[in-house]
Amino acid sequence: MKKYEVVVCGAGIVGIATAYYLTRKYGQKNLLLLDKLPPMTLTTSKSGENFRDYWPQTCMTEFCSHSLDLMQELIETHGDVFKLRSSGYDFVSEKADREIFASAQAGTQISSVSRTSDATALRRDYPWLSPQIRQVAHINRAGAVDVYALGTLMLNQARAAGTALAMGEVTGIEELPDSGYRLHVSAAAESRVLETSSLVLAAGPFVNGLARMLRIEVPVTSIRQHKFVIPDPQAVIPENMPFTIFADSQHLEWDDDERELISEDPEYHWLLEEFPPGLHIKPEGSGHIKLGWAYNRKVESPDWKAASDKHFPNIVMRGASRFIPGLRQYRNSIPTPIAQFSGYYTRTRENWPLIGPLEKPGLFAAAALSGYGTMAACAAGELCADHMLGAATLPAYARNFHPERYHDQEIMAEISTLSSDGQL
Repeated sequence: MKKYEVVVCGAGIVGIATAYYLTRKYGQKNLLLLDKLPPMTLTTSKSGENFRDYWPQTCMTEFCSHSLDLMQELIETHGDVFKLRSSGYDFVSEKADREIFASAQAGTQISSVSRTSDATALRRDYPWLSPQIRQVAHINRAGAVDVYALGTLMLNQARAAGTALAMGEVTGIEELPDSGYRLHVSAAAESRVLETSSLVLAAGPFVNGLARMLRIEVPVTSIRQHKFVIPDPQAVIPENMPFTIFADSQHLEWDDDERELISEDPEYHWLLEEFPPGLHIKPEGSGHIKLGWAYNRKVESPDWKAASDKHFPNIVMRGASRFIPGLRQYRNSIPTPIAQFSGYYTRTRENWPLIGPLEKPGLFAAAALSGYGTMAACAAGELCADHMLGAATLPAYARNFHPERYHDQEIMAEISTLSSDGQL
């Protein structure tokens, strides 16, 4: 039976970052990174590959800002292998005085935001946007990153420092009599048993399944979301356009015949309801564009093969053409091939991560980084390592993200005031 000091369950970008900081910051030895699939195969591979330090709460702004600082440290040491590009985000709105996030708090003060609401400047500088757009808020410290290259760099560094990597599905976890855990692992060729002193649950949408093996409920849910990439043969989207997000809610535009058909079919009534803000578009290079919209709010049990949604591209294109009218020509004939990919937003109700010790000794979580795992992975991995190996001081946001925060009256009071969770 193989014994480890630490086993990290989950080889997505957050699990890899945790292994990296345990080994590289603290010199942790005898560590195993364990996953059913090859590294970065599931949720990480479905990333939008974006980053921002603009959030509606101070804790999230500081968290993501620090993560970007850590990425910059990696660049200074290893070179720009993961192509961190500060191209910015553009939040656009049909209201000149709209806040990007409702009742935005002090967290936004860290970010550099430039706003344009002058009609002449908008038409001159953003000719692809609808004349109905009355404001563009540009987030300066935001852009794109190659998540696979970032993860590969940290994984290679962790392995060079002694981290082992193994594939297998955890089918059972037992507490050992004195301390530590026994894991039953099923792999293609064999089943085996591992023991570890410390266990990190960094399994993305499957974190609750692992926790329940130890009779623990982790307060997270998983919601399936989609993105797709298509060619842009008419060059509607400029190649240098920043990642652009429609900050307003909307009702989709239907003609009278379409509306009548929808209203007659109860299964599709939801298409007439209000859709949330957050539809986003970015140029993807080589004449392609990527689009996404996290309008789904249905909680479900995660599956290893998240299914696509045949209606999703048409719905998103209809919504996108509201603020980029040039996309109307694609509404009835979306350019092919359409590459759609689906994954899960695994989140807490307030959309803050769970990072730190769980209720059993030697058990930790690095989980619930819904839709922002790429940009926050470095800070999440470092914070988990800090908790595990007793850092002298922890950042202020550690208290907000601690799994025990729901018993902290001050943090719960802060959560109760939130009117926006920052999800895109």
